[in-house]
Amino acid sequence: MILLFLLLQDVSFAVQEDPLKDMDLSDTIGEDVNRTEPEFLLVGGYLESRNQIRTKDVEEPISLRQRLWLDCYLGDDWLRGFVSGYFDYDPAVRDWTDDNSEIYYVDLNEAYLTVDTERIDLMLGKKMMRWGTGDGINPMDLINPRDYRDPIATARADARLPIILGSGIFLLGPVTLEGVWVPKAEVNEFSLPNSPWEARNLKALRKMAESGVIALGPYEKPDKWLESSEVAFRISTVWKGFDLALLYYNGYTDDPAYHRDYLTDGRMRFTARYYRYEAYGFNFAKGLDRTTVRGELAVKPGLLFSIDVNDPSYKEDSDGLAMRNLYQGVIGIDRTFFTNLYLNLQFFIDLIENGKQPLASKRKTHGITFEISDTFLDDDLTAGFRGTYYTNDEGAACEIFTEYKIGDNWQIAPGYMFFSGPIDSRLGQFTDNDMIYLRLRYSF
Repeated sequence: MILLFLLLQDVSFAVQEDPLKDMDLSDTIGEDVNRTEPEFLLVGGYLESRNQIRTKDVEEPISLRQRLWLDCYLGDDWLRGFVSGYFDYDPAVRDWTDDNSEIYYVDLNEAYLTVDTERIDLMLGKKMMRWGTGDGINPMDLINPRDYRDPIATARADARLPIILGSGIFLLGPVTLEGVWVPKAEVNEFSLPNSPWEARNLKALRKMAESGVIALGPYEKPDKWLESSEVAFRISTVWKGFDLALLYYNGYTDDPAYHRDYLTDGRMRFTARYYRYEAYGFNFAKGLDRTTVRGELAVKPGLLFSIDVNDPSYKEDSDGLAMRNLYQGVIGIDRTFFTNLYLNLQFFIDLIENGKQPLASKRKTHGITFEISDTFLDDDLTAGFRGTYYTNDEGAACEIFTEYKIGDNWQIAPGYMFFSGPIDSRLGQFTDNDMIYLRLRYSF
């Protein structure tokens, strides 16, 4: 791949000098030579080598992904379309699992059509749609599932997968109404066994099932068209400089709840099930000169949580689940100082309603996300420090990142990401994934 990059740097897609600069075109009749007609079809893409090397065990890299990405844009006034897809080759997969299904990976990323009119915009196809004003953490960003192969996009943001959906945006005077319909619910898939991003609890369940201590039931997920459909609505407006929005979601949980029962031989059986629920949200954003203040609130009533089996009040005839309300909040501010010095700080909190039965998860979760960055070398180089820190002892993820653009086609992005916290915490469980990484991209 690196050799291919070196060969491509000698390929030129445009002349270096205008061959018509000495010609007098002022007498051209019947057309404006300064006007360029929009292209109906645009095709592009990139070649990328992204390598993530563990600092604690360089012989077992997290990823050595080599990617070919292609995208195509079709535009004709009110009707437009977009298609993108990629082919991945990642030899590092064979270093940490016996399942080689992800060494070669081909996928259609997005493919959709849009109809744009003065008052109504419609879209149908496979698309990414992220909602919310938060930066990295959005309680109402519930439409797209997480990318199980590569869930950590940055130290303060996750990676999502596009899904098949239809959406409409309707301009109703000062109010904008947006609706989304997902004909078949998509949920978070499980990571491969021994994947660097396999959750600690899932790894423990798999090991106990292999040893025969427990049993794992069949994987039950919503997979029927129309019957497992999801809907979401957002109504927004601008009031005295504030961007305000109310949101509603009716669909399935992205992560499963584990239903428990007992087999005839006395073993406990765990069955992963996805349940339908509703969520209600509100968000706002306000721009003040070079500062933006934003916030989100969400209420998710009737979610199912696992009961702590080690608590004396746990009953064996229970299904191991308890219904609770979840309340989530985010408040953040970002500001640009001087020319391009950027600062972003955000506080978040999750609160599970209290009840008689103690839960396996913590009732209160809170923390901060942050970023400080600046640009250098005529804005070609961006460098900074960002991360997520849970103030309730759930660990932290931090990242030193740089991105350097070389001309119009090349980009190089080295960095260092590390995790800290208790080994059984949300982020501390990934301390073995401390990494240095390098991304080299050639766009065409």
